[in-house]
Amino acid sequence: MKILVVSGFLGAGKTTFIKELIKRTGREIAVLENEYGDTNLDSQDIQESGELKVWEFAEGCVCCSKKDSFANTIIAVSASLDPEYLVVEPTGVGKLSNIMANIQKVSYEKIVPLKPLVVLAPVSYYENMAEYEELYKDQIAAADKVIYSKIENEDDEYIDRINAEIRKINPDAAISDIPYVTHGDSWWDEILSDTCDEADVAESGVTDEQDIIPLSAKTEQVSFRDVSLGSVSELILLLEDVLRHELGGITRAKGVVKAGGDYVRFDLADRLYAISGADEAIDNQAVFIGTGPDMSKLEKRLNKAAANNTMRDASLMRRKI
Repeated sequence: MKILVVSGFLGAGKTTFIKELIKRTGREIAVLENEYGDTNLDSQDIQESGELKVWEFAEGCVCCSKKDSFANTIIAVSASLDPEYLVVEPTGVGKLSNIMANIQKVSYEKIVPLKPLVVLAPVSYYENMAEYEELYKDQIAAADKVIYSKIENEDDEYIDRINAEIRKINPDAAISDIPYVTHGDSWWDEILSDTCDEADVAESGVTDEQDIIPLSAKTEQVSFRDVSLGSVSELILLLEDVLRHELGGITRAKGVVKAGGDYVRFDLADRLYAISGADEAIDNQAVFIGTGPDMSKLEKRLNKAAANNTMRDASLMRRKI
């Protein structure tokens, strides 16, 4: 079983990339998700794209060097499913160096780590670096490949600036600075064949003290279940207000909600949002992440009458990772 870690910050587009990888390679792939709290929207999205086994960590930490739950799960996947490939999609606030060190602990002839990659949205590079510098630098420095997402509307001069910033952190990284869907099959096949060895993670510096990322004390996640809106237009107005910071400091939002009798999926990141149809069977919930989402305003807009139908955990994004 070969293990590929697809890292990347919140909203960078990791799930979208994994779906394209599955489609382009046609390989036998299992996906291991690390989710926040009770949120499992990304794994549901991946499952819709094909017959996949998705292992989720509701409260476990995929990248904590003090815990062995992640390593044990890798062994369990290998022993029970034995897929050709296991793709690990860690939470966007995980340290890639720690993840790779944990995989190395259980690697042997039957469990082989591939060189990891990070999916990065250039449009939000400077914003993310200003707020989460240590974490962002770790993901870039520990990656073998840096793959840009959401660059269709970026000019060459700006992309060159981001390339220079990446080179300062990781001079040896292979940077994909064109829309990744335009790559040929050989590029996708290389991702699933480029193995790494112990030397690639030996200098990751995993220590007890470095397990904690000093994220903002105000960074939090708010989740709502059984959301019902009057129409899709109402959802659009809600997302527009999120972008205008009318509902607090929200930088990431996603979910599946009922709007005007139909179920729709929404995804907001990097000052952009998308809305599409969704299966009625999908778990109906909306998730907002940022620095100080306004609970009362969100609750009112999402037709939530009772506070016990919401989840707010100011320490959620400050777990040891």
